Amino acid sequence: MEDLSKQSYWNERFLVEDSFEWFGDCSRLYPILDIYLKSKPSLVLLHLGCGSSSLAEEMYDRKYCHMIINVDYSYNILDKRRSMNKNVYLIDWLTLDIRTIPLCLNSFDTIIEKGTLDVFFVGHEHHLWNPSEELKDKIDLILTQISQCLQSDHGRFISISFQQPHFRRPFLAKQKYQWSIQVHSVSDGNESVEYFVYVMTKGEQMNEEDQLLEQGKSTKWYWINKTDNSIEPSKYSIDDENDQYLSNIDLIDNE
Repeated sequence: MEDLSKQSYWNERFLVEDSFEWFGDCSRLYPILDIYLKSKPSLVLLHLGCGSSSLAEEMYDRKYCHMIINVDYSYNILDKRRSMNKNVYLIDWLTLDIRTIPLCLNSFDTIIEKGTLDVFFVGHEHHLWNPSEELKDKIDLILTQISQCLQSDHGRFISISFQQPHFRRPFLAKQKYQWSIQVHSVSDGNESVEYFVYVMTKGEQMNEEDQLLEQGKSTKWYWINKTDNSIEPSKYSIDDENDQYLSNIDLIDNE
Protein backbone atom coordinates (compact mmCIF):
# COMPACT_ATOMS: atom_id res chain seq x y z
CA MET A 1 0.00 0.00 0.00
CA GLU A 2 1.22 3.48 -0.86
CA ASP A 3 2.30 5.71 2.03
CA LEU A 4 -0.31 8.45 1.73
CA SER A 5 1.42 10.54 4.38
CA LYS A 6 4.37 11.25 2.07
CA GLN A 7 4.46 14.45 0.08
CA SER A 8 6.15 12.63 -2.80
CA TYR A 9 3.09 10.39 -3.29
CA TRP A 10 0.75 13.36 -3.72
CA ASN A 11 3.14 15.35 -5.90
CA GLU A 12 3.47 12.40 -8.28
CA ARG A 13 -0.25 11.72 -8.26
CA PHE A 14 -1.17 15.33 -8.96
CA LEU A 15 1.21 15.53 -11.92
CA VAL A 16 -1.40 13.57 -13.88
CA GLU A 17 -4.57 14.15 -11.86
CA ASP A 18 -6.55 17.35 -12.30
CA SER A 19 -9.82 16.44 -10.61
CA PHE A 20 -10.99 13.67 -8.32
CA GLU A 21 -13.74 13.36 -5.71
CA TRP A 22 -13.03 10.74 -3.04
CA PHE A 23 -16.55 11.13 -1.63
CA GLY A 24 -18.43 11.47 -4.90
CA ASP A 25 -20.38 14.52 -5.98
CA CYS A 26 -19.95 17.42 -3.55
CA SER A 27 -23.63 18.30 -3.91
CA ARG A 28 -24.45 15.50 -1.45
CA LEU A 29 -22.90 17.69 1.23
CA TYR A 30 -25.04 20.75 0.48
CA PRO A 31 -27.99 19.91 2.80
CA ILE A 32 -25.61 19.62 5.76
CA LEU A 33 -23.30 22.51 4.89
CA ASP A 34 -26.38 24.69 4.33
CA ILE A 35 -27.28 24.22 8.00
CA TYR A 36 -24.02 25.72 9.20
CA LEU A 37 -22.87 28.06 6.44
CA LYS A 38 -25.84 29.25 4.38
CA SER A 39 -27.52 31.73 6.72
CA LYS A 40 -24.25 32.92 8.27
CA PRO A 41 -21.37 32.52 5.80
CA SER A 42 -17.83 32.20 7.06
CA LEU A 43 -15.73 35.35 6.87
CA VAL A 44 -12.49 33.44 6.29
CA LEU A 45 -12.75 29.68 5.79
CA LEU A 46 -9.66 27.46 6.06
CA HIS A 47 -9.81 24.36 3.85
CA LEU A 48 -7.29 21.70 4.90
CA GLY A 49 -6.04 19.24 2.28
CA CYS A 50 -7.98 20.65 -0.65
CA GLY A 51 -6.36 18.28 -3.17
CA SER A 52 -7.96 18.07 -6.61
CA SER A 53 -11.53 18.32 -5.32
CA SER A 54 -13.86 21.05 -6.53
CA LEU A 55 -15.22 21.56 -3.00
CA ALA A 56 -13.43 24.90 -2.55
CA GLU A 57 -14.90 26.44 -5.68
CA GLU A 58 -18.34 25.03 -4.93
CA MET A 59 -18.35 26.41 -1.39
CA TYR A 60 -17.32 29.81 -2.72
CA ASP A 61 -19.95 29.74 -5.48
CA ARG A 62 -22.65 28.79 -2.96
CA LYS A 63 -21.60 31.76 -0.81
CA TYR A 64 -20.63 29.66 2.18
CA CYS A 65 -17.71 32.03 2.75
CA HIS A 66 -16.47 35.49 1.87
CA MET A 67 -12.89 34.26 1.52
CA ILE A 68 -11.39 30.78 1.45
CA ILE A 69 -7.80 29.73 2.09
CA ASN A 70 -6.99 26.31 0.63
CA VAL A 71 -3.95 24.44 1.86
CA ASP A 72 -2.43 21.18 0.68
CA TYR A 73 0.72 19.12 1.10
CA SER A 74 1.35 19.08 -2.66
CA TYR A 75 2.57 22.16 -4.47
CA ASN A 76 1.76 20.50 -7.81
CA ILE A 77 -1.99 20.51 -7.26
CA LEU A 78 -1.93 24.00 -5.77
CA ASP A 79 -0.25 25.36 -8.89
CA LYS A 80 -2.99 23.76 -11.00
CA ARG A 81 -5.86 25.01 -8.85
CA ARG A 82 -4.36 28.48 -8.60
CA SER A 83 -4.10 28.65 -12.39
CA MET A 84 -7.70 27.45 -12.81
CA ASN A 85 -8.95 30.15 -10.41
CA LYS A 86 -6.60 32.99 -11.29
CA ASN A 87 -9.47 35.45 -11.70
CA VAL A 88 -11.05 34.65 -8.32
CA TYR A 89 -9.19 36.92 -5.92
CA LEU A 90 -10.85 35.74 -2.72
CA ILE A 91 -9.65 32.15 -3.07
CA ASP A 92 -6.05 31.56 -2.00
CA TRP A 93 -3.82 28.47 -2.23
CA LEU A 94 -0.97 27.69 0.19
CA THR A 95 1.41 24.75 0.58
CA LEU A 96 1.11 23.42 4.13
CA ASP A 97 1.54 20.21 6.12
CA ILE A 98 -1.45 20.07 8.48
CA ARG A 99 0.78 18.44 11.10
CA THR A 100 2.55 21.79 11.44
CA ILE A 101 -0.12 24.45 11.10
CA PRO A 102 1.35 27.90 11.87
CA LEU A 103 0.00 29.15 15.17
CA CYS A 104 -2.85 31.55 14.41
CA LEU A 105 -4.95 31.72 17.55
CA ASN A 106 -8.67 32.39 17.09
CA SER A 107 -8.18 33.26 13.42
CA PHE A 108 -10.88 31.25 11.62
CA ASP A 109 -14.61 30.94 12.17
CA THR A 110 -14.70 27.80 10.01
CA ILE A 111 -12.14 25.09 9.24
CA ILE A 112 -13.09 22.21 6.96
CA GLU A 113 -11.39 19.05 5.77
CA LYS A 114 -12.64 16.26 3.52
CA GLY A 115 -10.78 12.97 3.84
CA THR A 116 -7.54 14.60 4.94
CA LEU A 117 -7.57 13.14 8.45
CA ASP A 118 -8.56 9.77 6.98
CA VAL A 119 -5.15 9.56 5.32
CA PHE A 120 -3.45 9.23 8.70
CA PHE A 121 -5.56 6.17 9.56
CA VAL A 122 -4.65 4.19 6.43
CA GLY A 123 -2.97 0.97 7.52
CA HIS A 124 -4.36 1.27 11.05
CA GLU A 125 -7.91 0.03 10.34
CA HIS A 126 -7.54 -3.28 12.18
CA HIS A 127 -5.96 -1.54 15.18
CA LEU A 128 -8.61 1.11 15.81
CA TRP A 129 -10.13 -0.87 18.66
CA ASN A 130 -6.84 -0.27 20.44
CA PRO A 131 -5.03 2.51 18.52
CA SER A 132 -1.32 2.98 19.00
CA GLU A 133 0.03 5.83 21.09
CA GLU A 134 1.81 7.08 17.98
CA LEU A 135 -1.47 7.38 16.06
CA LYS A 136 -3.27 8.99 18.99
CA ASP A 137 -0.47 11.52 19.45
CA LYS A 138 -0.41 12.35 15.74
CA ILE A 139 -4.15 12.99 15.55
CA ASP A 140 -4.11 14.87 18.85
CA LEU A 141 -1.39 17.19 17.53
CA ILE A 142 -3.47 18.04 14.46
CA LEU A 143 -6.72 18.51 16.38
CA THR A 144 -5.02 20.64 19.02
CA GLN A 145 -3.73 23.00 16.35
CA ILE A 146 -7.12 23.13 14.65
CA SER A 147 -8.82 23.93 17.95
CA GLN A 148 -6.32 26.71 18.65
CA CYS A 149 -6.89 28.24 15.21
CA LEU A 150 -10.67 28.30 15.63
CA GLN A 151 -12.39 31.35 17.02
CA SER A 152 -13.38 30.63 20.60
CA ASP A 153 -16.98 31.80 20.17
CA HIS A 154 -18.71 29.19 17.99
CA GLY A 155 -15.88 28.61 15.55
CA ARG A 156 -16.60 25.37 13.69
CA PHE A 157 -14.45 22.50 12.51
CA ILE A 158 -16.21 20.41 9.86
CA SER A 159 -14.59 17.04 9.23
CA ILE A 160 -15.85 14.79 6.41
CA SER A 161 -14.79 11.18 6.80
CA PHE A 162 -15.40 7.58 5.81
CA GLN A 163 -14.59 6.60 9.38
CA GLN A 164 -17.52 5.41 11.49
CA PRO A 165 -18.41 7.32 14.68
CA HIS A 166 -17.40 4.48 17.00
CA PHE A 167 -13.84 4.85 15.67
CA ARG A 168 -13.60 8.61 15.09
CA ARG A 169 -15.50 9.98 18.06
CA PRO A 170 -12.94 8.88 20.70
CA PHE A 171 -10.30 10.98 18.93
CA LEU A 172 -12.59 14.04 18.88
CA ALA A 173 -14.10 13.81 22.36
CA LYS A 174 -11.58 15.68 24.50
CA GLN A 175 -12.38 18.53 26.85
CA LYS A 176 -9.17 20.34 25.97
CA TYR A 177 -10.43 21.01 22.44
CA GLN A 178 -13.30 22.99 23.97
CA TRP A 179 -15.89 21.90 21.44
CA SER A 180 -19.14 20.00 21.12
CA ILE A 181 -19.61 17.22 18.56
CA GLN A 182 -22.45 16.65 16.11
CA VAL A 183 -22.48 13.82 13.57
CA HIS A 184 -24.38 13.66 10.27
CA SER A 185 -24.57 10.68 7.93
CA VAL A 186 -24.42 10.97 4.13
CA SER A 187 -24.97 8.23 1.55
CA ASP A 188 -25.07 8.06 -2.21
CA GLY A 189 -28.35 7.49 -4.01
CA ASN A 190 -28.06 3.71 -3.71
CA GLU A 191 -26.84 3.85 -0.10
CA SER A 192 -23.85 1.72 -1.12
CA VAL A 193 -21.38 4.29 0.19
CA GLU A 194 -21.86 5.99 3.54
CA TYR A 195 -19.70 8.67 5.05
CA PHE A 196 -19.96 11.06 7.95
CA VAL A 197 -19.81 14.79 8.58
CA TYR A 198 -18.49 15.61 12.05
CA VAL A 199 -19.22 19.18 13.16
CA MET A 200 -17.29 20.47 16.16
CA THR A 201 -18.39 23.82 17.61
CA LYS A 202 -15.86 25.67 19.75
CA GLY A 203 -17.07 27.15 23.01
CA GLU A 204 -19.85 24.60 23.44
CA GLN A 205 -19.83 21.86 26.07
CA MET A 206 -19.50 18.24 25.02
CA ASN A 207 -22.62 16.26 25.80
CA GLU A 208 -22.60 13.89 28.75
CA GLU A 209 -22.01 10.80 26.62
CA ASP A 210 -18.90 12.31 25.02
CA GLN A 211 -17.60 13.33 28.43
CA LEU A 212 -18.05 9.77 29.65
CA LEU A 213 -16.37 8.51 26.48
CA GLU A 214 -13.25 10.55 27.23
CA GLN A 215 -13.21 9.12 30.76
CA GLY A 216 -13.59 5.54 29.49
CA LYS A 217 -17.00 5.26 31.16
CA SER A 218 -19.28 5.48 28.14
CA THR A 219 -22.36 3.25 28.23
CA LYS A 220 -22.96 3.68 24.50
CA TRP A 221 -19.39 3.13 23.28
CA TYR A 222 -18.54 0.82 26.16
CA TRP A 223 -15.70 -1.07 24.43
CA ILE A 224 -13.74 2.11 23.71
CA ASN A 225 -10.92 3.40 25.92
CA LYS A 226 -11.00 0.20 27.96
CA THR A 227 -7.80 -1.42 29.14
CA ASP A 228 -9.23 -4.94 29.34
CA ASN A 229 -7.33 -6.95 26.72
CA SER A 230 -10.05 -9.60 26.76
CA ILE A 231 -12.37 -7.30 24.80
CA GLU A 232 -12.33 -8.38 21.17
CA PRO A 233 -14.05 -6.67 18.23
CA SER A 234 -15.67 -9.96 17.21
CA LYS A 235 -17.77 -9.91 20.38
CA TYR A 236 -19.64 -6.95 18.96
CA SER A 237 -20.41 -8.40 15.53
CA ILE A 238 -18.15 -6.01 13.65
CA ASP A 239 -17.16 -7.14 10.18
CA ASP A 240 -13.37 -6.86 9.90
CA GLU A 241 -13.58 -6.38 6.14
CA ASN A 242 -15.89 -3.40 6.58
CA ASP A 243 -13.39 -1.87 9.00
CA GLN A 244 -11.10 -1.39 5.99
CA TYR A 245 -13.26 1.59 5.09
CA LEU A 246 -10.61 3.34 3.00
CA SER A 247 -9.19 0.32 1.20
CA ASN A 248 -12.52 -1.19 0.13
CA ILE A 249 -14.50 1.83 -0.94
CA ASP A 250 -15.38 2.30 -4.60
CA LEU A 251 -13.93 5.67 -5.54
CA ILE A 252 -15.86 7.82 -7.97
CA ASP A 253 -14.01 9.85 -10.56
CA ASN A 254 -16.07 12.85 -11.59
CA GLU A 255 -13.86 14.04 -14.40
